[in-house]
Amino acid sequence: MRRRKFITALCGAATAWPLSLHAKNIPRVGILLNGRIILPRDLDFVRELARLGRIEGHNILYEIRAAEGNSNRLAKLARDLVATNPDVIVGSAAPAGAALFGATRTIPIVMTVIGDPIALGLTANIARPTHNVTGFTVSTSSLAAKRLELLQSMVPALRKVAYLWVPANPLTALFEPEVLKAANTLGIKLVSLPLASEADIASVFSRADEEQVMAVLVEGDAITLSFSASIVDECRVRNLPGIHTWPVEVRQGALASYGPATVENIPRAAFYVDRILKGAKVAELPFEEPTQVKLAINLRTARSIGFSFPPALLARADEVIE
Repeated sequence: MRRRKFITALCGAATAWPLSLHAKNIPRVGILLNGRIILPRDLDFVRELARLGRIEGHNILYEIRAAEGNSNRLAKLARDLVATNPDVIVGSAAPAGAALFGATRTIPIVMTVIGDPIALGLTANIARPTHNVTGFTVSTSSLAAKRLELLQSMVPALRKVAYLWVPANPLTALFEPEVLKAANTLGIKLVSLPLASEADIASVFSRADEEQVMAVLVEGDAITLSFSASIVDECRVRNLPGIHTWPVEVRQGALASYGPATVENIPRAAFYVDRILKGAKVAELPFEEPTQVKLAINLRTARSIGFSFPPALLARADEVIE
């Protein structure tokens, strides 16, 4: 699956359902996402619901809001979306989840990508959600620390690493001290480089140049995913090895990644929405944890920056782009 396909699960555009269809009580789904504007028909999530028999404009309608990579807009967009009174809302990543949960405690919410929902206050129970939110968990502080260990395996003489993370994401804000602790244990100096939007990428890498970092660790977030091509380009021009979270990023040029294959969440999220529209309660739909964590590497990118993976790490890889 191409990177654009996965990002379509995280990105959306504002659209309105026709009043004539609205009046027919056709089920309506709101979508609050983080990235660039695209049409609903281009969303993987919409296509998955179509495979379940729910065809846009015929027996389902969508209302979509997009933050354009600016997390500061999410709270207002969430309120706007809730005001349209959809039957269920779909969101992605912790900032969107927090914004939606802050805007409604009654409309069912399905998160295609979410961190630790208990830590985020979205539920008191994973197996039986206690509020109006359910979804699919993806990331933990232990995975973030593991990526740093793998980066040291990739670069045995590693001494200084740039850590790109998004403070607006409450979960990655919790990860940052854990990654710092792991860095201290490994004898690595971590250069913390918070990122708020695509506009920050150039200045973040200028700071990395000043610090003379030897590699880059990119924390998983809707913003870093949406703009991963720009991050990868900055790494390439500097011949900097880097490790990301999502396998889809490696397929589109990142050197390596370690994390869950979240593209599998999209069909499951569509199934959850379909169940809710058929009358299921959120409490009947448990949060699902990732079944697989994959190491992916891109040998084409390695050759382009003059990098060689240790043979032992190559042998461990779940996916290799030749």
